[in-house]
Amino acid sequence: MRLTRKRLCSFLIALYCLFSLYAAYHVFFGRRRQAPAGSPRGLRKGAVAPARERRGREQFTLESEEWNPWEGDEKNEQQYRFKTSLQVLNKSTKGKTDLSVQIWGKAAIGLYLWEHIFEGLLDPSDVTAQWREGKSIVGRTQYSFITGPAVIPGYFSVDVNNVVLILNGREKAKIFYATQWLLYAQNLVQIQKLQHLAVVLLGNEHCNNEWINPFLKRNGGFVELLFIIYDSPWINDVDVFQWPLGVATWQPQETNESLKNYQDALLQSDLTLCPVGVNTECYRIYEACSYGSIPVVEDVMTAGSCGNTSVHHSAPLQLLKSMGAPFIFIKNWKELPAVLEKEKTIILQEKIERRKMLLQWYQHFKAELKMKFSNILESSFLMKNKS
Repeated sequence: MRLTRKRLCSFLIALYCLFSLYAAYHVFFGRRRQAPAGSPRGLRKGAVAPARERRGREQFTLESEEWNPWEGDEKNEQQYRFKTSLQVLNKSTKGKTDLSVQIWGKAAIGLYLWEHIFEGLLDPSDVTAQWREGKSIVGRTQYSFITGPAVIPGYFSVDVNNVVLILNGREKAKIFYATQWLLYAQNLVQIQKLQHLAVVLLGNEHCNNEWINPFLKRNGGFVELLFIIYDSPWINDVDVFQWPLGVATWQPQETNESLKNYQDALLQSDLTLCPVGVNTECYRIYEACSYGSIPVVEDVMTAGSCGNTSVHHSAPLQLLKSMGAPFIFIKNWKELPAVLEKEKTIILQEKIERRKMLLQWYQHFKAELKMKFSNILESSFLMKNKS
């Protein structure tokens, strides 16, 4: 009986060993005999099923997404820009930055500067948050950005010597609020907590901005640089520079549906009409550029003090014109029928190329402004530090 049990145990052990050896052989050597999954040999028998899958996926994609004729080029360009920006960032972060600047965003145009020109991120991403902040490096300068209702004079720490203050000076109520911020900054300069201050100002649409004159350095004040929106006659490219109006900040009372409807209208329009309002420059110009729709701009001066400057003689929209904006400019809306008739003669491929060209120009426009803005700050602030 004991002998029989021993034999049975030996037989089971031997069987287990043989099975283990077979399994090991199959795992380590058996796969090499199989053709790779992506090879033509492996696909010949089952080629119909993948083809059907592909057709199903393609059909689903066409049904669920809008056709984008320049999608391939756009993706390649985005990948190239991403790689280039990474290389620039890596190079810029290898050495120590020479300048630290904090941007106080107390006007909606600050979001255009940070998110569109600087392509910076904000934390938290919730637009209704009380406090939002971000960081970015451009050239030799490290920027930090703060915005939101909780950013109040005297209730946040000032950790740098250089500040860019973004203000709204369009109307009296906004001017009063902006003045409080300038007085707060003036006090910081006087107690030597701040060394340098620049202002980005959403100016009055009639270019009546005399209220800020006493704060400018050239008039005995402390604001060293002024970047101003609209065609102000003060612009001299020395201490006063023109800045773009940019896109509108979508208001909380607007719905996601109304925003999508507006964006879809821009996407589906070859042309976007931009009539003058209180000023020739309007948000719609930049919003049309963002979606590749050619702005048809009413190229006339509006009432007020805006106009030519000592450095530009092509008002209105001197900044856009100086950077070669590929728009359609008309002096009178009676010219519009001729523009529309010409549109009928343009084939689809030419319209696609024109849209691509506008998108590329707008990307270049923003990149140029970012470098120009940073270079101006570095040249002014660093030079005065050395002196």
